[in-house]
Amino acid sequence: MRFDNFRTGFLLGLVVPAVGLLAYCTFAVTVLRPDLELDFLLRRMLFGIRGNIAPTISLSLLADVALFFALDRRRMLKAMRGVVGAMLAYGAVIVLLLLLWGRDFM
Repeated sequence: MRFDNFRTGFLLGLVVPAVGLLAYCTFAVTVLRPDLELDFLLRRMLFGIRGNIAPTISLSLLADVALFFALDRRRMLKAMRGVVGAMLAYGAVIVLLLLLWGRDFM
């Protein structure tokens, strides 16, 4: 397959969490809390509070899990490795944020 390589999986693994977070926030402001605006939810609540950034990134990685299993159904093993690499990169960022800013979100 043309797209079954590590680079494609890694790039998809970096982009899909942002798309998943945007989809979740859109769902949250249209169905769960219609009184909030999307800009307010993203800038002030999720990324505006320093203690919410690491959990927000962790929540967005659920979209990578869905991508991983979608690639598994298509037997794209090299792209799956790229997605795992992107998840590990996000994990390193999360650990770095927790070490720099502490665990004040718990």
